[in-house]
Amino acid sequence: MTGLGTQIGALLAAGAVAVAGLLGAGSDRPPRRAALVIDAQAARDGRALVDPRLRGVDADVRLPRTADEARTDLRYFAAQGRRLIVAGHGAIAAANATGVPATYAPDLAGALAAVRR
Repeated sequence: MTGLGTQIGALLAAGAVAVAGLLGAGSDRPPRRAALVIDAQAARDGRALVDPRLRGVDADVRLPRTADEARTDLRYFAAQGRRLIVAGHGAIAAANATGVPATYAPDLAGALAAVRR
């Protein structure tokens, strides 16, 4: 009887997995909101402290001035499950140091393009 009980248990478990897969297949999850972490100096436009293109972007934006700020920003957004995009040497180094998954952009234009993907 032990073999039959094991087979029934396995069958029930397989059925539960199949039902869970069907229920999850139809759900439309909203895309993860993006967060940009860009070195402050890389986000400037001439004398302006913030490039005007960042004002209209559909993402949360942080412009860290130090490596500590960049690491803090990255950990904060990663904890929220955000899709991280980093630009600038300091922000990229911070992403490497923290180990959070991020998309690396060479500059501000690349970061803005990554948000739209």
